[in-house]
Amino acid sequence: MLFSPRSRARRVRTCITAVAMLVLAACDRSPSGGTPPGRAVNLEYFVAPSTFDPAAGRALDDYIGANLLFSTLTARDFDGTIIPNLASGWNVRSASEYSLTIRDDAACADGAKITPAVVAASLAYYADNDNDAHPSAAPVFGLGKTTITADDAARTVSITLGQPNSEFLAALSVPQAGIICPAGLADKAGLAAGSVKGAFSGPYTLGSAKPGVEYSYDLRPSFTQWVKYARILPGVPPGRIVFGIRADPSTTASKLLSGGLDIGSATGDTIRRFAGRSDYNRVNLIIASVYVAFNETPGRYFAGKPEARKAVAQAIDRAAFTMIFSNDLSPIFNSVIPRDYKCALEDPSLVPAPDPAAAAAVLRGATVKFPASMGFGDRGKGADYLQKALTGAGAAVELTKHDNASWVATIQNAQADWDMTLMSDVNALNLMSPSLTRVIGPSYQTGGRNVTASKNPDGEAAVAASQSATDPREQCRQFKIAQRSVLSRQDVVPLAGIASSLVSVPDVTIEAPAGTANYATIRLANTTHPTG
Repeated sequence: MLFSPRSRARRVRTCITAVAMLVLAACDRSPSGGTPPGRAVNLEYFVAPSTFDPAAGRALDDYIGANLLFSTLTARDFDGTIIPNLASGWNVRSASEYSLTIRDDAACADGAKITPAVVAASLAYYADNDNDAHPSAAPVFGLGKTTITADDAARTVSITLGQPNSEFLAALSVPQAGIICPAGLADKAGLAAGSVKGAFSGPYTLGSAKPGVEYSYDLRPSFTQWVKYARILPGVPPGRIVFGIRADPSTTASKLLSGGLDIGSATGDTIRRFAGRSDYNRVNLIIASVYVAFNETPGRYFAGKPEARKAVAQAIDRAAFTMIFSNDLSPIFNSVIPRDYKCALEDPSLVPAPDPAAAAAVLRGATVKFPASMGFGDRGKGADYLQKALTGAGAAVELTKHDNASWVATIQNAQADWDMTLMSDVNALNLMSPSLTRVIGPSYQTGGRNVTASKNPDGEAAVAASQSATDPREQCRQFKIAQRSVLSRQDVVPLAGIASSLVSVPDVTIEAPAGTANYATIRLANTTHPTG
């Protein structure tokens, strides 16, 4: 079957055999069936999900639901290693040609077998991104024509991308790439509403949905295709997971302490309330990179002025910013890439050190227009600090505060009147290239993603080389070249991350493989059910 979309562990005993670049899963430790015992686990969405179609997801709460309802072809282990899931193995012929072997024991919620043809149809739907219907498809499949071929007899799916993407196997692990079963593709309106039970390939089905009020997810008793992480997860998956809608973040700690919540997302002072509470479980996360980004559109103050961009860095004490912005819960970042990524730069010497006198010599008398979002969780304290730092260097800083939607519209508008901003990059794909293309390559004005509108041919060449490399060492080397190019041009000032924790009550755990929370890893403790 041919699809041509219009656009785009290690265990104690190793049971994975690698032959050249072919990886085959050779053993299983999944549940034997039957709903495990235990109570429901209660959580909160930040906002109600906008869709239950994984390919169309646009926000965190959409991805959480997709985590539970849909299985992906690959997964990320705790150290970031790509491991099998619905795909039992793969062959990488080049950075644009992949073949995946599909396991033969996986089934949809309605009992339909997950065959290569089913996988190919789902990938073809995801890759078809007309009118930006599937916003994460472009970074995964690239531009141009993607060809997907299913061979049910050989149990393989072959994929030829329109352009090279060396991170493609990792990209297939994100919730947005979850495999949609035939019943869902046959009823896309029902898929989006979550009403097609047979659409789901993951461990849970949507039990009930009271829009804007409560959503419950019920475990599939016959589900067997659990991810095989390097270590066995303790406990059993809950038979039901229930999400309410978060009304007031300040009540999260009280709800966790009183039993109203089993898992809560905490920041700042809420995190500190659980310091020393060893009976509560905590997973620390950095959910976004934060940095100063400059508008280098011709005619703007910082365009063509690397010395002025450097002066902004010299006006900032990054340690002081981090303390103010994150209550010192984040490390200082030295790149636009999150620090726990394997190829992230760690050299602080690449960022200019504080030098108020040197900053003032350049910035005195400058007028800087600075729009900032109030949606970063710090109530605008980071933006206030930056305004004060630049004002101290003699610049006139016109700080305007926006809700997140209007801030995004402002910085993506080619005609918008702004010079610098405090950029928050939430990398939902957990890949290198999406963060780099925020500051390298085509601008928003020309159909790209580069918020700075910088012209950086060396960086563009390095990103392209990294995406074409099949050797992980060469891929990482090129990614580091790209990061150094951004810093040497002073296109950004790396600052910190947005820190968050998932706090859970004593008998409930959740894991964050590769630094990203995975809600399918929720477990009820004090049991021995072998879920993997």
